[in-house]
Amino acid sequence: MFKHYSAKNLLGILFLFICSSFLNAQNNGNQQEDGFNIDLSDVFGGFYYTDPLSVQLASRINPIEASLDLENYVLGVNDLISIKIDGAQSLFLRGLLVNPQGDVTLPVVGPVNINGLSISESEKKIEEATAPHLKNASVTITIDSPRPVIYHVTGGVPYPGKYLTYPQSRVDQAIFSSVTSGNRDLSKSIPNSSDFLTNDNYSFRSIKIYHSDGTESEADLVKYFRTGSLKSNPFVKHGDLINIIPTNRETPKVSISGAVKADYEFEYKKGDTPSLILEFGGGFEETADTTKLFVYRRAVNGIEQIVVKPEDWDSFNLLPNDRVVAPFGDEFDASASAWVYGEVSIPGNFPVESGSTTALELLQTAGGLSPEALPAAAYLVRSGGQKNEIPNQFNADLMKRTSDQYLQGLEYLDAETRLSKNKVYIDLSDDSQLQGLKIFDGDRLYIPKDDQTIFVFGQVNNPGYFGYSGTKTVNEYITQAGGFALSADKDRIFILKAGNATWFKVGDTDLSSGDKIFIDRQPVEELNAKRAYDIQKQQLRNQRTQLIMTAITTITGIITTYVAVRRL
Repeated sequence: MFKHYSAKNLLGILFLFICSSFLNAQNNGNQQEDGFNIDLSDVFGGFYYTDPLSVQLASRINPIEASLDLENYVLGVNDLISIKIDGAQSLFLRGLLVNPQGDVTLPVVGPVNINGLSISESEKKIEEATAPHLKNASVTITIDSPRPVIYHVTGGVPYPGKYLTYPQSRVDQAIFSSVTSGNRDLSKSIPNSSDFLTNDNYSFRSIKIYHSDGTESEADLVKYFRTGSLKSNPFVKHGDLINIIPTNRETPKVSISGAVKADYEFEYKKGDTPSLILEFGGGFEETADTTKLFVYRRAVNGIEQIVVKPEDWDSFNLLPNDRVVAPFGDEFDASASAWVYGEVSIPGNFPVESGSTTALELLQTAGGLSPEALPAAAYLVRSGGQKNEIPNQFNADLMKRTSDQYLQGLEYLDAETRLSKNKVYIDLSDDSQLQGLKIFDGDRLYIPKDDQTIFVFGQVNNPGYFGYSGTKTVNEYITQAGGFALSADKDRIFILKAGNATWFKVGDTDLSSGDKIFIDRQPVEELNAKRAYDIQKQQLRNQRTQLIMTAITTITGIITTYVAVRRL
């Protein structure tokens, strides 16, 4: 049992540690002068033991996935083991290294070769070697630190050759570097091992493993990553040769799609069944029809559809390039919902039947509009999901294909696309419009608050919000905003409607709460254009003056000539 000490006692103990170490360093000629030797047994009482080998092993701990399979583990060079010998006199040998010859050296007994032997075989061999010295001795071997695994990767990979990895490493870890970087550094051999599956140039479903004892096995990493089957991703053994073959365009494939959690296409492997690749797709969605699967197969006269019932999913053998489709059921998506924000009685998220529930029904579910709502400014935002894609959704790039617009027109088209994306403007006061507007899963309806204001901005002296009155005219709001600014263009006054921000000239629409009044400014001449214009005016003035002078000179010459002729 450990005792509890006060802070004062702990300081005393620390002092004893230091004094003991100092005296021990002086009295022990075999230790260094600055040695620090603490005998915990003397300080605390009882017996305390620290295994230095365990401390060293813990400092460089290896990421071994699970305990070693002692029945099948084969001892070899660089294994670090401990041996316990029980007999007339017990003996425990800690931290014995199997040397390059495969021997482990025992006191008195000498070297015993255990290379290539299992744990039980090695224990039996050591018992035989110790028999002349210890009668009826039993031997127990413990592996302190298994040796790194040396293996080989061949085939179509870019970096074949000899590799080193930790014990109990699986095939996905072992082949990662040979496919991606060729790095043989043991400390960098366990990255995210699924990354290489995006590289479909290699067959990861039919990886052959040739063991040093002459046996063979196979790995299917697609099955491992999609279903978690550890059997499909076995441990790599010392001396294994892993062969990975390349794939090409003609390599057969198979796919699962439809009402499954993940559509997936992958390399075909002989023996594939609908049940297996349904696992690869993550299983059925909740809305799936689980009573059948469709298998589409290329036939002589076209594409053949085969209906496979559940009782045949495990036995039906798929052929290369078969396509399996899980059908959807007739039930609607029970998880579909839409959001209502702003001025309604009960804002929140409400269940809907995607594509069937109307905007009017959604509004009624939310308790209807509150007294402070501004219906004209409300709008709906589509979720943009694949299942509720707007049929006439903007695709600016497609629209540009056959357009004869100038560059400015195409830029304007891009701007409209950004502003109008997934937005649906609605008039909540029009029940017929709301009845015809269908709601989809993830849609969001926004109803702003009516603050009873008009916003006046542009070329006025005091732009801002002003209280709305149904009797005020546009000019009265401008006067309330401080009147026209010096550069105001009184012929260009516009009303921007709440919600859709459509521009109207004064007189073309009625002013309502939430609208905006904008006063444009007189155009400012660009400096260079103004200078060029002034120069042109001066040049024109000079040309006119020169023309007048030329005309006067010509008339004077004619008169002079006429007078001279009359005098003759």
